[in-house]
Amino acid sequence: MRKHYNYFKSKGFTLLELMVALALGLIISAAALQLFLTSQRSVTTQQALLNLQSDSLFGLEALTRDIRLANLNASQPYIDDSVLHGGIILTAKNYTSKRKASPNQTQADITLTEAETLSQGEQGLSNLSGQKSDQLVIQYRNILDSQFDCEGNGLAKDVYVVERYFLRQDTNRNDPNQPLALACKSTVYTSDTPTTIDLSGNGQIIIPRVDHFSIMLGVAQDGRNAACNADDTARKDGNMDCFGYITIENYKKLTVKPQIVAVKVGLLIRSTNTVGQNKYFNADTPYQVLQTDAKLIADDKNKLYVRNVVTQTIALRNGFGIEN
Repeated sequence: MRKHYNYFKSKGFTLLELMVALALGLIISAAALQLFLTSQRSVTTQQALLNLQSDSLFGLEALTRDIRLANLNASQPYIDDSVLHGGIILTAKNYTSKRKASPNQTQADITLTEAETLSQGEQGLSNLSGQKSDQLVIQYRNILDSQFDCEGNGLAKDVYVVERYFLRQDTNRNDPNQPLALACKSTVYTSDTPTTIDLSGNGQIIIPRVDHFSIMLGVAQDGRNAACNADDTARKDGNMDCFGYITIENYKKLTVKPQIVAVKVGLLIRSTNTVGQNKYFNADTPYQVLQTDAKLIADDKNKLYVRNVVTQTIALRNGFGIEN
């Protein structure tokens, strides 16, 4: 009897089938990788924006809180460049009324380094092309227990507190241009006639990355004409008829100084971490920071970060008194 056997032939994939499967696998892998990279970039961008917002909110809140103390418990309820212990330090007269022994006795008897001890415009570091940042120096008298200055130091009662806000260099972490931060340096004195004021040093960082820092003074004046461009003694009625903003240096140039009732702060803040290639960045776009309008200093790394211009107007409630 003849036996019949069933033979099962082994079957594999043809070359065409393998190529199709490989192509489909590559397409799926590429799509998954693209989705992952997009998600990763989105997370990085969101983190950068979150850090930017956090620095803006909390740093600016701390700055605003301290500036509001300016002129607290001063000798006069208004602020200008001559009020003893006045809230905005513009000249040596704001520190002391004691004059050096001389024929005219016009020079204050105090040792100052003007670059550090007085509010000044356009004298500090900046990452805007052709620009310099401002510096703000404020002062107030502390009469309470358990108070702290901008550096976190405890304050004794009845001391005069002086705080300097400025931009300084920070540790370089692959930053574009200069790694600038908004910092505050503080000092105190007790007598009405201090012999020296020392605000040198790095101070405490308030906002870790700031490309530019601008200040404008809000001023008010009584007895101005309707156009607020000339004095009119007949209009003096005890009300502040004219209000406006002026730079620190232009205020110093005025012959008749109006009282300062507010401070406007402007900062160009950038993220501390990179976002990869920021497709919205344009190197030719200028940034308007109060009176300053300029582009960033050219740097290939500028496009790796996000930036935001932040402004804040701070009313000086201790400076609304009427000057006699």
